[in-house]
Amino acid sequence: MEAVEKMPVMNGPKKPNKFVRTFNKARMIQLVSNGFCHIILIGIIFLILFPFIEKLCTMFLSYEDLADTTVKYVPKTWSLNTLVRTMGIMDYWTSLGSTAILSTVCAVLQTLSCTLVAYGFARYKFPGRGLLFAGVLMVLLIPPQVIMTSLYMNFTFFDFFGILGLFTKQTIDITDGIWPFLLLSVTSIGFKNSLYIYMLRQFFRGLPTEIEEAGMIDGSGHFGVFFRLMLPNAVPMMVTIVLFAFSWQWTDNYYASLFLQRSSFQPLSLQLNLLQVYGEGHLYYTGNFRQAMVGTGILLVVAPLFIIYLFGQKFFVQGISQSGIVG
Repeated sequence: MEAVEKMPVMNGPKKPNKFVRTFNKARMIQLVSNGFCHIILIGIIFLILFPFIEKLCTMFLSYEDLADTTVKYVPKTWSLNTLVRTMGIMDYWTSLGSTAILSTVCAVLQTLSCTLVAYGFARYKFPGRGLLFAGVLMVLLIPPQVIMTSLYMNFTFFDFFGILGLFTKQTIDITDGIWPFLLLSVTSIGFKNSLYIYMLRQFFRGLPTEIEEAGMIDGSGHFGVFFRLMLPNAVPMMVTIVLFAFSWQWTDNYYASLFLQRSSFQPLSLQLNLLQVYGEGHLYYTGNFRQAMVGTGILLVVAPLFIIYLFGQKFFVQGISQSGIVG
């Protein structure tokens, strides 16, 4: 028999693979969702940055542009008059030095004192520990305005454990200066100190107990273990606390207006208030020009914090990730 020649089989169009269809659909959904998330994030970033961009544009407007209602953001005539005038009213460089000294000292003292308190809460068991720590957390819920009067009266009639009243029958007034800030920082009852104690306590609780046991075996006491072993491990968290304390003290207006109102030691937060009332009754310094000065003053106050954050961002993120607040 002759071999039957087979005719070639004509295959129709290939159907797309089910896996490919599923992959393309999932990929499309992911791209759409990512694009939507990016749009939302860009909108949020714009809402946050727009006030600063607006103030930055206003800072370079000339007097004529400020009086011209047709000029909004882009100046017709670039000028530094608003910047120079604002820095002069705020006595910027002197106030900058005063604020830097006060914020640095308070940040360091608060970090050291809160670290010691947090280590005690994290590692030592004593009667009433839970109750005391609950009191620390309760301070976060109490607005500072609630204790404003009592706090001011305590420093107006200051008496260290009644010693002065025992011998001299008198008290001293230390409200006009930086002593209240130093005492509040050393005793861990300053601004936001409860948050610092909580963050450091969570960090110390996450450290293994074998570190302390090894230190005790080597002959170190409790303070030796704390200073030689625990503090080196807590450096990233302590840097984070320093950044927090420094930035909040830098922009603090509550305690500064309470204790430094009559003092010659004027931080930037109080000098910024001068721009609100500067030139009242003087037509030239009202309206848009005063608003421009206030916006420029806000940028001058925030600019050093932005620079510090650029250099301390690594420690800030590392400390927050180790605090136990986020996970």
